[in-house]
Parts: sequence; C-alpha cells; structure tokens
Amino acid sequence: MDSSDHNTNSNQLNGIESIRQYIDRLITGDGRCQGMKVLLLDASTTQILSCVSSQSEILSREVYLVSRLDDTTSSNTNKNGGSLMSSDINSLELTEENNPDNNQVSHMKAVCYLRPTQINIGLLVKELASPRFSEYHIYFSGILPMTLLTLLAESD
Repeated sequence: MDSSDHNTNSNQLNGIESIRQYIDRLITGDGRCQGMKVLLLDASTTQILSCVSSQSEILSREVYLVSRLDDTTSSNTNKNGGSLMSSDINSLELTEENNPDNNQVSHMKAVCYLRPTQINIGLLVKELASPRFSEYHIYFSGILPMTLLTLLAESD
C-alpha cells in the first residue's frame, strides 16, 4: 500500500471532519438559520461539540450563546451587556432566574442538538411549552424512536 492509498482512506474515514461538517450544517441550518443564534445542547452533545470545534469557530458562525438544556444549576451571566460567552462551553444557562430580561434573547433562534432520549425530549417539550426564542431548529445525534417523535409531536 503506497502513501496515496493511505491518504485516500484517511480522508474517507475522517470521523472528526464528518462531525465538524454536520455541526456546521446544523448551526447554519443549510441557510435557514441566518443571524445570531443560541446553541442548546445536552451533556453528550456538549462533549461531541467540544471535541470537534473551538469556541472561536462556534462564535464565527453567529452563535451568541452555548447553553445546556439539561443543566439548571449554572448561574453565569454577563452583567456588562455584552455577548455571553464562557471559557467552559457547558457553563452558561438561560433561565428566567439567571436572565430576568429574557427579551435579550427572545428575538434569537435556537439550534437544539440533543441525544434522542426520553429525558431530552421531556426537557425539549418543557422548553417549547414556554418558548424563550423566536424559532427552534431541532437536531438529534442519533435516530429518534417513533415513540419519542410522537411524544414531541403531540405536545406541539
């Protein structure tokens, strides 16, 4: 096997690049999610994202804030009126207690990237019942079982 065969195989099997491209597509929404947005993740998708993208790469795609849908314990907010970013990708949370002026983000779109689990669907249903954002673009890291899809559809 010569080096050109090795390079071809490594390009075809580059999992990190594949995931990076998928993350880029979901953040941009293939052109449907223009402008500043919030990225809502769970614990697993936070780890996936942190392995394939830097915070500056995420920010360059007009992501105003990265937040955890499943973490209600964090309380970091920016008191200076600037963009909310953190050195730890999973340390920010947009809750009414932490952000009393929810109008700061109500005009923004949310891109949700979650594992397709019953807990995450429950959290998503709760989020959609009291929406904080103007639009929700929902993506899963795996196949969503029909029972969870039905649960999500029935609560809409």
